This record gives sequence, C-alpha cells and structure tokens, in this order.
Amino acid sequence: MATLALTMSACGEEDPPPPEPTSAATTPANPDATLPPMPAEVREFTPSGLSTFTRHYVAVMDYAAATGDVGELQRLSDPDCEGCAEYIKFFESIYGDGGFIRQEWSAPSGSSVRFDRRSSPDAQSFVSTAMKISPGEFKENATASPKRTSASNDTVTFGLRHDEGWTVTQLWLGEYE
Repeated sequence: MATLALTMSACGEEDPPPPEPTSAATTPANPDATLPPMPAEVREFTPSGLSTFTRHYVAVMDYAAATGDVGELQRLSDPDCEGCAEYIKFFESIYGDGGFIRQEWSAPSGSSVRFDRRSSPDAQSFVSTAMKISPGEFKENATASPKRTSASNDTVTFGLRHDEGWTVTQLWLGEYE
C-alpha cells in the first residue's frame, strides 16, 4: 500500500497512468457458489425452526467464505454480534485483498438447543452445534502463495433472537453452559 502511494506521488503530469491490474493479480470469487435458499422452516418460532436456521446460517457462512459476498450474512446477523462481525470482516478482507478460501463449511444435524419460548425482544435461544470445515486451500491476499488447510470440527454456540424471523446475536467457540 505504501509502495502504491509512493509510486502515485512520483508520477508527473506527463507520465503515463499505471497499467490496469491483470487477472493474475486478483482471484475471482468462486463462480460455482450459490447463495443457499432459505428453508421455509426457518421462519417458525420453534426449536426445529431455530435448529434449521442455525444450519442455514452456517450454509450462508460457507457461501461467504467461497465468494467474499457477505451481504446475506450481514442481514442474518445482529449488528452488535461481535463473533459475526469478525467472520464478516475476515471474509471481506481476504477477498478485498485478492485472496480466497476454498473449503466447505457445514453444521450437521444433531445440535443441542436451548429454546426460549418467550416472544419478547430480550428472549435469547442458543444452539450448540458441530461446525465442520473441510480441508482445502487458503490464499491470504493477491501476492501470497496458496496454503493447504486441514479439516476442523469445533463446537460452536449461536445465540439467537426471534423477531419477524431469527437473527444471530452471539457466536462463540465452545458449548453453551
């Protein structure tokens, strides 16, 4: 970045403009990735709707990891969710810098659900689930070399609120206690 600023300031009025970046300098988003459709069940204010929403949220994380498109992830996340914001910033940073993530993210069924039956703005439900990330490849930015990544399988807990649909309000590694 500093090199670019110094190069730009050294250009005189008669110097030709710098060349446009080539396609080799940037990595396009995964063209095969598609935003997962939202299952109808996620709209339900039930333990099953909560669990289905959580799996859908992880599928949207998978899409954001594959493409750098975080719009839907932002829409499903509370603006005050720090864990959510960290993932969003991470995906934006990687793709904004010309990098990529080539892994599959999933949350299989079989989660632990703590459903709050109150329908009030301060009601919180929690889902602890295994979040699996496949082995793959990661490139931090346009100039970095791709690195192989190993698989991971961690328990992740999602805090959620229901108000005209589910929203993730908290996200952390580990089981709900």
